[in-house]
Amino acid sequence: MTEPLAARLFAPLALTAIGALLVLILVLAKGDLCPGQRRRISDGLMSVWAVLGLSLMLAVEAQAPPLMLWWGGLTLALGIGVLVYQARLAGKRSLSLSWQLPALILAAGLGGWILIRVGPAGLFMLGAGGCVFGQLIMVRAKHRLQAFNLLLPLVGVSCALLFILMLLGQAAWAGEAVNLDSLVLVFSQVCTAVLLGALVWLWPVFRKEATSAPVLAVASLLIVGALTLGQGIISQLTS
Repeated sequence: MTEPLAARLFAPLALTAIGALLVLILVLAKGDLCPGQRRRISDGLMSVWAVLGLSLMLAVEAQAPPLMLWWGGLTLALGIGVLVYQARLAGKRSLSLSWQLPALILAAGLGGWILIRVGPAGLFMLGAGGCVFGQLIMVRAKHRLQAFNLLLPLVGVSCALLFILMLLGQAAWAGEAVNLDSLVLVFSQVCTAVLLGALVWLWPVFRKEATSAPVLAVASLLIVGALTLGQGIISQLTS
């Protein structure tokens, strides 16, 4: 694994942020939310933009295409600008979703560009990272949409497991073109992180308890860590 850490972190973090953005926009559009919940979840989008901003700083270190950096920077500026304007609203008022559309469209385009660079496994990065990070933001916002506390873990864990299967498929496709023996240890680390993350994430579901932010924070670290290790494998298989 000679690839710089910044290059391995960029795609998983960016896709996690964009996936969480899609989850939260869906919740805001379709969820039965009171004004207080809507405002808190909307404010939670700042965490999404913070992680996307971090991924863009890593992209600079990873020497991503300049156009991608400018695209990401414009997306970030529009997203943060909306939240700064919303912060000026009194009480529990929040802006309509139409204000989020320009940043959402640019973020979707950026996500599509990254998926083209990463390959099919990027879709499962988007699903696994986006679900766990999106649920973390929702729990911190004290949402009351209990169905999402079941739906997001099930979808996210499924995507994480499919990510492992995708890595296996790509390794089998590469065949003798790469030294697979050098990937065994890293692949076992990916599997361990995914399984531990899934166990932590699903534990409240199994016990029929309310999910807490610290539990989801640990699950997020494990899942994103697994995606980062997996990105290193993908880069080695496609180099």
